Amino acid sequence: EINPKMDLKQNTDNSSSGKKKSKKNSIIGYIVSILCLLLCLYITVEVINANNHNRPPKIFNLSVSYVPTSSMEPTIFAGDYILFKGTKYSDVNTGSYDTPEDNHKYQSGDIIVFYSNEEDKFIIHRAVGKGIDESGNEYIITWGDNNSTADTEGVTSKMVYGEYVTTLGLLSIFSGGINKNVIFFILVVMFIIMIGMQVFQLSLSAKAKKVKEDRKKEEDKFKEELKLQIMKEELERIKEYNAKKALEENNTENENDSSNDEPKTLKTVDNKTNDNIE
Repeated sequence: EINPKMDLKQNTDNSSSGKKKSKKNSIIGYIVSILCLLLCLYITVEVINANNHNRPPKIFNLSVSYVPTSSMEPTIFAGDYILFKGTKYSDVNTGSYDTPEDNHKYQSGDIIVFYSNEEDKFIIHRAVGKGIDESGNEYIITWGDNNSTADTEGVTSKMVYGEYVTTLGLLSIFSGGINKNVIFFILVVMFIIMIGMQVFQLSLSAKAKKVKEDRKKEEDKFKEELKLQIMKEELERIKEYNAKKALEENNTENENDSSNDEPKTLKTVDNKTNDNIE
């Protein structure tokens, strides 16, 4: 035997579970899309800011840069792309040996990216020691692994920009470097595409929601009409049943009345017959 109430409850539970799962997936999709959009916006703003200040852009404290010279060979070759991270002056290791010459010889010390005021550009060299200038200020001594002498310019805390992490061999296919304007253009295009995708997704979601609502309205209307039809048919059956029952009761009453009248007639006849005999 099937219990309609239990089936209805089970269908309702399944429908409710499906709606919750669909809503959860939709929320996750919106969050992921918004995060991607914010990431693209963050990258674009950072690239614009870096371009205005003539520095390599940093994304989450990481940066990629092209090395055009051979001053750091064989550690870093000309044409390599490097990954470096942001660092502080106080965190720079200037080598394990007492003199810059020994640190240079044994390649001891962090490789840092710094801005050279003399050459007006960013340079990547090894930190091999520290010195004190005429004003008593401390600075870092740098030296290219492939150079015969140390750099003449001392690196102060304001000049330190990053610390070398690794060489990105996969990007070596872009020989000669990538123009920063091209990178900026690509990022702007990506940003526009991301916005377009987000708008398109929202539009599709709105249409799907409207279709779902219209379908639900039609289903509700159909259910209501079906319910009314069932109620109407049930009322007709009740009326027919009541009419049939009333007819049967009426026939039964008529039969009872007829059977009650017959004995009285016979009794009258019998009395008359007795009178005649006497």
